[in-house]
Amino acid sequence: MESSNDPKSLIAEYQQQNAADGGPGLKTPDGSLLNGFYIDRKSIQDILDSNPDISGISIQLAKDPSATGNPDNIFTIFYTGAIGSTPPFTSSGGPYGPPPPCPPYCTQG
Repeated sequence: MESSNDPKSLIAEYQQQNAADGGPGLKTPDGSLLNGFYIDRKSIQDILDSNPDISGISIQLAKDPSATGNPDNIFTIFYTGAIGSTPPFTSSGGPYGPPPPCPPYCTQG
């Protein structure tokens, strides 16, 4: 039996709430309900290789460039390397993005 903190259960709960009436209704540029993003290995490797002091990746939520000025909930993310061992972390530059949304670039799982 999966616990309520199991990642698959939490993903399913988000997707149910996102699709529900009164839910956030986060969408992809093509109008599908947003489940996530695909971040390619090269982008991650480029960030990590750019500075040996990078301790992780910082992700920022943003309006999708295709929906600027549109009141619909069409969002994306941008990401950059983060420097530091304790918060607040400092950006290493960038940012990278926006990555392709899921769907259609990822399977559900």
